[in-house]
Amino acid sequence: LADTLPTVEVASAELEAGIGLLGLIVKAGLAASNGEARRHVQGGAVKINDAGVSDERMSVGTAEVTADGVIKLSLGKKKHILIKPV
Repeated sequence: LADTLPTVEVASAELEAGIGLLGLIVKAGLAASNGEARRHVQGGAVKINDAGVSDERMSVGTAEVTADGVIKLSLGKKKHILIKPV
């Protein structure tokens, strides 16, 4: 993963409990509201670790953390954010 991507830190406890996908998109700054985030998911624009996501009710947790210790959250082809548990 590129070190140049912006990174958002999320508490490890939050990830262990599971964060809603829509809330994570808003927290990462990729959408202004849950409604906007929902439309992006329904439109097929959201990816986690380069895998498409179609379930807006998905919970993101520690299972999605890669070997690099981050989760890559993407919106479209040009917006990418790394989610780093702290």
